[in-house]
Amino acid sequence: MLSEVLLVSAPGKVILHGEHAVVHGKVALAVALNLRTFLRLQPHSSGKVDLSLPNIGIKRSWDVARLQLLDTSFLGGPRRIWSS
Repeated sequence: MLSEVLLVSAPGKVILHGEHAVVHGKVALAVALNLRTFLRLQPHSSGKVDLSLPNIGIKRSWDVARLQLLDTSFLGGPRRIWSS
């Protein structure tokens, strides 16, 4: 379990030309925006995972125990069983 807060971010981007063309090995023109997406991971003793997207008014919560039961084999590896 995390012992402290982990904060990461990534810039936004816009593909001005060629978004689908890159699938076929062609060139695209992409630019970064002065907007960022942030992710903050923080331990809680509640046994829940909370998602908060305040810019669009979304808040959701899931029980960690139920998430651990999800089949993640579609990710290409073995089914993962998380430990607390």
